[in-house]
Amino acid sequence: MIKEMLFGRTPIPTLTKGLDASHLRQRAIADNVANAQSSGYTRKVVDFEDELKGALSRRTGELFRTHPSHLPSNSLRPDVHAKVRQASDRIDGQGSEQVVIEREMANLAQTQIKYEAEAKLAKQYFELLNMSIRGTA
Repeated sequence: MIKEMLFGRTPIPTLTKGLDASHLRQRAIADNVANAQSSGYTRKVVDFEDELKGALSRRTGELFRTHPSHLPSNSLRPDVHAKVRQASDRIDGQGSEQVVIEREMANLAQTQIKYEAEAKLAKQYFELLNMSIRGTA
């Protein structure tokens, strides 16, 4: 109850979901690289961003957004989670089922940048919360 009161309407639940998705994506990339030479291996991909965009676009609160890039009043529904699946040429485009090391390394770098940005935002929020509790600036 206290956790929900402190963090329920903050960016923390959204950031937590993003950090979890980045972690899952890093594991999927590691599996892909480890199995790059295995015959018959189909690479893994993580789906999260599209589901997150859908959850954030649904009108869930009473506040009015003055700019399309602003977050809505409620962060996330609890059913938004990152999901690992096998890549499919039909869904992801031609050649997406095969592991290409260069693509995996680019995905890893992009995932690392996202993870670091999300962690930094969470740290800043907790620092602000700490300052408000202590009454310091």
